[in-house]
Amino acid sequence: MRGFTHYISGLAAATFFAALVGDLRLGILIPVIAAASAYFPDFVDFKFGKFLARRDYEIDPAPWDEKKHYAPKLVKISELSEKNRYQFFAVEGTVEEILVRGSGKVTYKVLREDGSEETVTESYNSIVFTLNDGTGKITVEAFGDDYEFFEEEFGKIEEGREMLVFGYVDVEDGNLKLVVSDAPHPQGIADTIARAIEEAYREGERIVKIHNIRLPGDVYRRFWVHLDPPRREVRVEMGPIVTPGGVAIGGDVPEYRKYGIAKVSVPFIKTYPKPTRIDSFSGPEIAFRKAEFRGKTVVKDRFLPWHHGFSHSLTMGIIIGLVVFALFKLIGYEHATELALASMIGQWLHVFEDQLGFMGSNLLPPITKDVVPGFKLGESGSGLTNFSTAWLMIAFMIWNFNRFTDPRPIPMSDAKLLLLLIWPSIIGFGIAIVRSFRLRKEISELMDYYTNLEAFEEMEEVGGI
Repeated sequence: MRGFTHYISGLAAATFFAALVGDLRLGILIPVIAAASAYFPDFVDFKFGKFLARRDYEIDPAPWDEKKHYAPKLVKISELSEKNRYQFFAVEGTVEEILVRGSGKVTYKVLREDGSEETVTESYNSIVFTLNDGTGKITVEAFGDDYEFFEEEFGKIEEGREMLVFGYVDVEDGNLKLVVSDAPHPQGIADTIARAIEEAYREGERIVKIHNIRLPGDVYRRFWVHLDPPRREVRVEMGPIVTPGGVAIGGDVPEYRKYGIAKVSVPFIKTYPKPTRIDSFSGPEIAFRKAEFRGKTVVKDRFLPWHHGFSHSLTMGIIIGLVVFALFKLIGYEHATELALASMIGQWLHVFEDQLGFMGSNLLPPITKDVVPGFKLGESGSGLTNFSTAWLMIAFMIWNFNRFTDPRPIPMSDAKLLLLLIWPSIIGFGIAIVRSFRLRKEISELMDYYTNLEAFEEMEEVGGI
């Protein structure tokens, strides 16, 4: 759920106590602490946990320019090394020598809709030259659709010409080269994630941070990370350019550099039923953890490992209630008990509302150890579930203020008024529940696929990995 929804829920919790409603009516805002308590779990996670979390790998496919705060970063040739392979950079220098100007054939793999691979061979025009920026020189190669764009942008390339070149770093025969492109190559992302999964199987855990790709004009390059356990593959697909709101505005990459595929030599399963999409947000963290599943040792993924931890447990709600009680009792607040209960209930409402989604939480640590899966009524940003919940909480506030006021502003029985107020929420949640049945079926089919260990065993037997 969104932060606003949680905050409204905390306010609603406070209005169930007549003493707190009386204080609010007098202009005493201390009961708003209950709303702050309801928002507290996300505040802790996103303002502290996110930045304090350990990261074993940071995947930055397109480092930002420090001055402009977007990619590609303008670098000196001497700063590049094999560690930068597949990353997206800009280099400025002088064309020193034309090595090749002609045509050839390129062979690459594309993915069909059913997930199978197809090998494609195409003819292309190309140019290969060396670029010198005074700190060193690097081979620059442009071919295929990128050559056509390069030729349109710069015209005929001649020796001695000054130019700014965008592209990703690659390695050929031990030497660096810059391949002209408008995006990083996804192979580097796939290779790093596959390596993290294999290390997690041996060492216990690896946490990967994947940065987004921000481009000039406050737009972003979208890409997806697909974990495919039965095929034991990590597939990364480079997508279009999108606005901060996620609207695609073109800029699709050519098929020959659209996919990166890396094989994984250990069994792993996927617990979140969708590919991970990275675009305008800062990029996710994914924890890969060694675990037992159906009697076998595997690696499980955990999306945003610093989120929905202890802060999103009922135990934390009890702690919040005790702290609020002690603090406000100490300063002499007359209704400290009611405020503590409202704060605890507000935090519990946050936990319950988040359980309506996908991620789930460990509800009562340290008594419980495992995450209870979400009810899958909708994603955290679902307009339907957020609207239905917020409306319900506002309805509770109106209902409570009415029943704690004498004479009542709305002369109606409690049951009749409540039913009159909450019917939009009933309809909204009803629609969400109906949709969830179909969604659960789809997710069940996906999870059967994502947790298919037998396919991996078959691959081992026939030497497929």
